Amino acid sequence: MYSKHLPNLANMKALARLYRSIKQGQGRQVSHSRALELIARRYGFFDWNTAAAQVRNLHAPDRFQAGQHVSGRYMGHEFQGSVVASTRLSEEEVLISLEFWEPVDVVTSNHFSNKRRRVSVKIGIDGRSQECLSRGIPHLEVVEERNMARP
Repeated sequence: MYSKHLPNLANMKALARLYRSIKQGQGRQVSHSRALELIARRYGFFDWNTAAAQVRNLHAPDRFQAGQHVSGRYMGHEFQGSVVASTRLSEEEVLISLEFWEPVDVVTSNHFSNKRRRVSVKIGIDGRSQECLSRGIPHLEVVEERNMARP
């Protein structure tokens, strides 16, 4: 029903602002939320929340997909693994769930360890988390891999 011909969220919001300004010029006040709802209905959606979710998914880059093999660094340690799930949170942020092929020790202490096999982390579209270790290294850096076989 919906296609990639839909405008992105920024353009839909711009249409809502334009609609409001036109109506204001005609002496009619329309709230921003009402304008968003009307724009959503114009494109065949039930409401703005449905439209926003659908448009985010349509315009999301397909960089990380379930089953994809990836490598990178988690908490400063190199890893290889697979994407379990990838959920678009916004146009700039993705929640990615990874399964490491070998458990990764997330502790830097020599006195004990804590190995993780699966993690879920918010990352930007560049594949890096905004959260960093105290030495400035991102918690997670993910690199797409081509032709990488699981050991």
